[in-house]
Amino acid sequence: MPVAPQPRLAAQLPGQLSPIAAVPSADPKAKEEKRFDRSDKNEDGRITLAELVEPRRKAFAKLDSNGDGRLSFEEWSVKSIDKFKGADADGNQALTRVEFATTAPKPRKKAACACA
Repeated sequence: MPVAPQPRLAAQLPGQLSPIAAVPSADPKAKEEKRFDRSDKNEDGRITLAELVEPRRKAFAKLDSNGDGRLSFEEWSVKSIDKFKGADADGNQALTRVEFATTAPKPRKKAACACA
């Protein structure tokens, strides 16, 4: 049985550039460190309950439509209810496949690269 020829490396091909060095891998801890730093508002190396909860107060207040400091199921699910009502084009309290398709989340835009 004939032996298949071995591929030549880029460095071995005439007129080719030398191979690129190994790409460094991202430190898996870096992502978690960034997440910690976003929550550590006063940058003291510790996250208090206030630092963790405070950014969520505004979102909670938006959902607490009657301002009683408590969220009912209806208040909590207001986005889903509104989305359902908006998709129910014929108003029959049920979604067809076509109506349901309009509730699909919009694709997220990728962050612009800060590379260059």
